Formats: sequence, C-alpha cells, structure tokens
Amino acid sequence: MIHSDSPERPFQNQFVRPLTTAEQVADHCGLMIVDGRIAAGERVGEERLAEMCGVSRGPVREALRILEKRRLIEIIPRRGAFVRAVSLDSIADLFNVRNALAAMAAGSMATLVAAGQAAKELDRLQRRTDEIREMTQDPACHPLDFSFQMTRYVFAVILGSGNLLLLDMWGELNENTFWTTIWKVPQDGRTMEERKLRLAQMEKVLAQIRDGDATQAEIRMRQSLDDIRDRVLTNLKSSRPSGIR
Repeated sequence: MIHSDSPERPFQNQFVRPLTTAEQVADHCGLMIVDGRIAAGERVGEERLAEMCGVSRGPVREALRILEKRRLIEIIPRRGAFVRAVSLDSIADLFNVRNALAAMAAGSMATLVAAGQAAKELDRLQRRTDEIREMTQDPACHPLDFSFQMTRYVFAVILGSGNLLLLDMWGELNENTFWTTIWKVPQDGRTMEERKLRLAQMEKVLAQIRDGDATQAEIRMRQSLDDIRDRVLTNLKSSRPSGIR
C-alpha cells in the first residue's frame, strides 16, 4: 500500500483522475530521488522498490519506465535502473521551454480573439481567472492547489491557441519530464501576497488576450511565467533538497 507524503486536497481530487498503481510508485520513487533519499547514480532495484511500496514487480517495472520518461532515472540494458542527477539548471531549462510555448499560445489565442474565433475559449479562460481569484481570497488555500489552478489557467490558454501541435508538446513536457515530481512540493503561491501577485499577472494576460493584442499577450505571459520560474528556483536554492544539485 502506497501512502502519500502529503494530505489529500479535495480541490485537486475533483479534477485529477485516480493514479494507477504504477503512477503512484513512480511519484513515490520520484519524490525520494528529488529529496535525495535515493542518491544520483544509485541503482533502483525492482525487488527493493516493490517491497518498499508493498506492490508486485509488474507495476514497479511500469513505474521505472515512467521515471525514465521523466528523466529521473536511466535504464541500462542488463544492468538495471540508475538515478540521474537533477540540477537547478535543468529545472530552469524545463521552465524556459514551457514558458516559451505558453507565451506563444497566448499570442495565438489573442490573434484568434481579434478575429472573433475564440469566444468559447475566452469564456473558459475567464472562468479559470475567476477560480484563481476565489482561491486568492481563501486564507486556507493550499499552495499545491493554487499551483494546480495556475496550471489549469495556462492549459486554457494552450487550448485557446487552437494549435494542436502546441497542445501535444505541452502534454509531452508534463508527462515525460520530472516536472510532475518537482511540483509535488509547494514551490510557489506559498503566501497570500504571492497568490495576489499571480492573480494580478494572470488578469493582465487575460486583458491583453481579450483586447486581441497578440504581442502584449505573449510578452505578459512570458514575463509572468518567468517570474514564477525565478521564485521556484530561489526556493529550491535556499532549501535545496539533496537530490537537486
């Protein structure tokens, strides 16, 4: 039986499908890698991991494949799975790619809005903004729930861009990088002030998209997400888990 390292949050559970056993094992093992409980270069044995998580070796094998896609381990034929080092530079690189894609999407969505082709998508983005506002006003809001809602906002922009290739690339980055593991621990939106700042930034992005100003929408989105990148890197640097170099 795998137990989460953090309490359940009802908000997240409303929107995220239940994890498979393999995904739970991958998340559990990924957190141990990032925390340094499994060191870079260390071999991750199937039997050890199965015993640790209380599952059979079948889900463990699948979990290792998931971790390999997330670039947290390397599977070497006839030798096994070994932990890869995660650096602040690699985290920054991941942010930069994601932020560039999201900024491009904001510009594309604004262009569609200007052409009168994205009314439904604009309404969806407004709802995401309203939901962020509600969470900003809730002092009991959990940082992970807030970060999840911010992700939903950006995803609404990606959808609103009408670019299917961009949507596929975004999904690949989410599923096949260590992104999902890094965000298991709160890195942004920890305080009410920080959440208010994020709300103000997303409201400005929405305003530029609503105005159909592609250039400013792209600039605003990139600036806002780069600000989040810098906050996350600062937090990780100051409390750097031993698994991140």
